[in-house]
Amino acid sequence: MDDKLKQMKKENDNIPIPEELDFVVRHAIKQGMKNNKNHKKLPKKITGGVAAAALIFVLGVNTSESFAASVKDVPVIGSLAKVVSFHEFKEDKETYKADIKVPAIQGLENTEFEASLNKKYMVEAQAQYEAFKEAMKYVESMGGGHIGVEGGYEVKTDNDQILSIERYEVSTSNGYSARQFDTIDKKNELLITLPSLFKDDNYIYNISNNIREQMIANYKKDSSNYYWVAGIVEKPEEVSFVNVDRNQSFYINNEGKLVICFDKYEVAPGAMGALEFIIPTEVIKDDLESNTYIK
Repeated sequence: MDDKLKQMKKENDNIPIPEELDFVVRHAIKQGMKNNKNHKKLPKKITGGVAAAALIFVLGVNTSESFAASVKDVPVIGSLAKVVSFHEFKEDKETYKADIKVPAIQGLENTEFEASLNKKYMVEAQAQYEAFKEAMKYVESMGGGHIGVEGGYEVKTDNDQILSIERYEVSTSNGYSARQFDTIDKKNELLITLPSLFKDDNYIYNISNNIREQMIANYKKDSSNYYWVAGIVEKPEEVSFVNVDRNQSFYINNEGKLVICFDKYEVAPGAMGALEFIIPTEVIKDDLESNTYIK
């Protein structure tokens, strides 16, 4: 293992884990949808990604014994780790519906790292459910209406080295959606961040330029592929995408390519949906710390 991997592993090993399973978490939910002139946003109280929630929950019956019993027949995903459905938050009323599935990782030798990831996934799901209940109260106070949320996960990549997990949240009533990704090095049992892949921040410039080129090329092929980027929009104030964030959402696909991800409304109108751009390795090869992950 090279020095950078050793440092990343050390940082993951030092993640503090509470001794008790009962805990209080203050969780600021991910920013809401980007403003779209033709899209009416519901009040902030009823969008799952805009309110900070004080969360109190007890894992209670989800002891290690019951968890093991519930997942013992689930087939292994990959050589070191497996992803299972751990818990589900549900609400099924005539006009209020929620279905939020919580993933969990099992099989890592580093049990503290495993626990930190699984706690995070439970916190995310609990935040979505608490936001849904707040939305339900608001709608009821306004005389009633329809509200719904779906949350779940997808294994984007699973090979001998990489496990990439997407967690998503979709409002069935207002079009809001959000995604989060974790990319895990299964061999070294650590969480890969975007900056950790590169020598310095020059990757931001090269990735951003390539995405901009892809957007313009897609638009030239089909004008319905519309992005809020210079070279397509006419007014500077309409430009939404300039550069990727240093910690932009991403995953590494099964071909070893870097995939940069944007939420719905983040860089394009809602009709474009959530977007992903595969970055050619040639574009970033000189910026890479190593070829351990990106091929």
